[in-house]
Amino acid sequence: MRNAGWVLLCGALLSGCVTTTVYQPLSALQRPAIVDPQLANFEGMRLLVRCVPGDYLQAGAADLLCRKVGALFRNQGARVETDVPRNGRSSRNLQEGTPPDLVVNLSSRLLHKESSGPLWALTVLTLTIVPAYTEYSVAQDVTIRDSSGFVLASDSLKARFIEYFGAGVWGVNWVLDAVVRPPEEEITGDAAAKDFSRDFYAQLSQLAFNARVRADVLRSFEPLPQSGSNPRQTGAVP
Repeated sequence: MRNAGWVLLCGALLSGCVTTTVYQPLSALQRPAIVDPQLANFEGMRLLVRCVPGDYLQAGAADLLCRKVGALFRNQGARVETDVPRNGRSSRNLQEGTPPDLVVNLSSRLLHKESSGPLWALTVLTLTIVPAYTEYSVAQDVTIRDSSGFVLASDSLKARFIEYFGAGVWGVNWVLDAVVRPPEEEITGDAAAKDFSRDFYAQLSQLAFNARVRADVLRSFEPLPQSGSNPRQTGAVP
């Protein structure tokens, strides 16, 4: 029975049921976004979404990010292709086929990570009654270009996450979520991931819309096509 209890305890700890994640929006994610992602903001446009893997964003996570961002823009009326470069090489050649109107490049960076080894040891010794924490900050870099490579919009969306590991912290927040907090202010479960996704998708839609408007303005300054040297003649030839 004692061994079975330890097995159940270890299973509970490893399952993440005592982890509470707090999301804090930082640079750019705090700005208001006026573009509604539920509207057809990119109706008829061709978008290429490129998610670049790196030390923080592995290839599998980059592929998942591209699928989600692709769905975001498809819901806004765009025709979307996705691309996850492998070994530094892109699978999509912009010189082939119909060029996209916008190329959305995404990459992620880990800016800071902090944790306390002694505190984690104390957490284990007290069976998570004393909570431990891990704090990390990440940046989602976004660059939007036209098919020629001209930069239309660029930003770095930064966020901080604090993961508290402990049954006491999780239990208190679970009770507060169930009894006191409104749904939009909940902390336990996948609330942090949902809050980050909401802010990230809103800012990404705003950036892409700004890029579209900038591209339209730049095209308005392009010179009109020159007429041929032999203008078309109308009427009867004498």
